[in-house]
Amino acid sequence: MEVRELDIQYKLLKLPSSLFTCTTLTKLKISLGIVWVCEPAVNLPCLKTLDVEVYYNPFLNAFKLIAGSPMLENLSLGVVYFQGKGDYIFDIPMLKTLKLHLRHSYNTNKLVLRVPKLERLNFDGTLYSLFVMEDVSSLVEASFSLEVKPFDNDLTVELLKQISGVQLLSFKKARDARYDSYEDSSLLKILSASPLPFFANMERLELKGFWHFKLIPKFLESSPELKEIYIEKLEGSRWIAPKLVPACMLAKLTTVKFLNFKWRKCDIPFFKFLLGNAKVLRTVSINLEKSGIEEEMRLGAQLLNLPRVSRNNKTIYMWNLLFLYARESNGNTDNKMIRARLHLVI
Repeated sequence: MEVRELDIQYKLLKLPSSLFTCTTLTKLKISLGIVWVCEPAVNLPCLKTLDVEVYYNPFLNAFKLIAGSPMLENLSLGVVYFQGKGDYIFDIPMLKTLKLHLRHSYNTNKLVLRVPKLERLNFDGTLYSLFVMEDVSSLVEASFSLEVKPFDNDLTVELLKQISGVQLLSFKKARDARYDSYEDSSLLKILSASPLPFFANMERLELKGFWHFKLIPKFLESSPELKEIYIEKLEGSRWIAPKLVPACMLAKLTTVKFLNFKWRKCDIPFFKFLLGNAKVLRTVSINLEKSGIEEEMRLGAQLLNLPRVSRNNKTIYMWNLLFLYARESNGNTDNKMIRARLHLVI
């Protein structure tokens, strides 16, 4: 029987030897939850998708599977806990998608990527190691969900430099209450003190988790081709506008979305700058966090009265997925409130 796809989730101490030399296998998923050892000789000539989670040492199993799969295009690797030393080297000529979930790999020296056809990179975990992008010439999308500790800040800055050629960047910084508050964190100080890497190709930016006011203009200034920006949580008590309007706001930026927004009075200057300078802006979408309908209507009215430079058809504001506020830009100053769920025009 020719096996093409296989999903193994049983707690087997030893996998059958025939698995590691199956010439028809194209998709393999292994999630055992225990320490297991791979056969020394692996030959999977047709394997294109590998999803493997290991509890301890990935050099005993996962990297042997990778080395024996020359046609691998999609790789997902999860390492639950590993304190051994060694570099994670991904030398995979055909790989297009790489997902890494590394929570406790404390002593890994480097994560080396030699993947000339890689298009999508996803990293989820704690950043203990330096990324070395030796060949990621085809990389288009990068997504990072990091729990950043104070001693990781230099690694985070270096990581941004290594992926500066992407078109889409999603970056989530988790907050850890055991360390300094974000307002005073060394990461904020490092990113604020010097220019960010130049993102020459980036068209879409997603900032998830907590991000300070000070960093938003820096990302805008470093991304001249930016068309869409998504922001989850803003922090800081004072908006300081940049001396020059970022190039992307003059010709490219069309969409701004706030995913989990908590409204404060200090946000008005920020929106005034945004609406007053983004010349091709079409959509502003705001999902308010825990607010009443009356407050939403009041804040919506405030925003609608701010001056706008954009001459596109309309700018849309969304509150808690219940209301859409739309204002025509063609000289008609009538404001409409559209109830999204009931489709009632009030």
